[in-house]
Amino acid sequence: MQAYNKSELENYFLAEEAKKLYQKKFLSKEQLQKISSQLMQLKSNSNIFFRIGFFLLGNFLFSSVISAFAVILLQIVSDEYQIIFFLYAILAYIGLEVLVRMKFFRHGLDDAFLLSAQLSFLIGIGILTEAVLPVLVTMLVLGVFFAIRFINTISAIMAFIGLVGIFFNLIVEHDFMPKFYLSFVGLILAILVYFFVSHLNKNQNFYTYFKTLDTIRVASLLLGYLSMNYLVVRELSESLMNLTITNTSDVPLAFVFYGLTFLIPLLYFFLGIQWKDKLVLYTGLLTLAFGFYSIRHYYYFFPIECVMVISGILLFGLAFLIIQQLKNKTEGVTFQPDRDSDDSLLFNAQAVLSLANANTPAPTQSNPMEFGGGGFSGGGAGEKF
Repeated sequence: MQAYNKSELENYFLAEEAKKLYQKKFLSKEQLQKISSQLMQLKSNSNIFFRIGFFLLGNFLFSSVISAFAVILLQIVSDEYQIIFFLYAILAYIGLEVLVRMKFFRHGLDDAFLLSAQLSFLIGIGILTEAVLPVLVTMLVLGVFFAIRFINTISAIMAFIGLVGIFFNLIVEHDFMPKFYLSFVGLILAILVYFFVSHLNKNQNFYTYFKTLDTIRVASLLLGYLSMNYLVVRELSESLMNLTITNTSDVPLAFVFYGLTFLIPLLYFFLGIQWKDKLVLYTGLLTLAFGFYSIRHYYYFFPIECVMVISGILLFGLAFLIIQQLKNKTEGVTFQPDRDSDDSLLFNAQAVLSLANANTPAPTQSNPMEFGGGGFSGGGAGEKF
């Protein structure tokens, strides 16, 4: 199913692990160079800016190809113009397979052809059916296929959006169930996806998909929180259920959404520490900040300067308590510095200061007043007996 050679993928991920070990000071630079020279590398870009640049170059290349085909196809096809987008998708997929044979992997050029193939096919489905649900189903199917075959994270995100969009469309447009249950469906779907992906993430046979699975885990955590967030629920209730919320009225079960707006981030936060999972921990901090914004968006209890001062005090107290709990731990989530942190500047500064203190001679003080001979207008004794 995978488009890449298994041994070449293994070499790529071995080289990536070697780079991580070098960053964590387990390998020297000479050892890293020796390992990299022995492994046949795929053509990839670890620098995100270079990858974006090649992605734009790939889009320019693909647009040039389809422009040349459009001059011919538009004269042949007049009414069934949606066929053109399917042909564009086929051309993009052929170009993607050619780049794979040329050993391009997470390079930028392959990303451009991969996304162009999916988007062109989705546009063709949308024009052909003139409905949203077929597009969402196609997005799910294509996203899963491209994510598995080409180990692509963006395709996995598109599949996740397609899955969520299918349930959303069935409830909102096709009255599959009352719209009131939309938030709870989103929460249940997020829980199921998270634990399913976590189960796959524990299987070492799927090590090539670990980064993709981690991205889906974060997306499911965000979906679970946004499904219960008061701001999101209130806005959707006003737009989908035509509710008019005033100062004396609120959304149904408002107290549940008020509580979960803060309880879910705290749950993420403590589960991240308990499971020693930084992704869950960082997601908890992000959603907690959005929870404060959500309540602040509707209710102004204090002026903004008071809110900032109180928030700073609370964060300082929370950070102090967490540091006290984690300062003696040596594994998992700890307060110890990471081995891959760039502390060379600190070491260099310490060396320079030590060298400066060692080579600096002790200061000598000169006294302008000489004893003997009655200096400074004094008539003191002379320097001889």
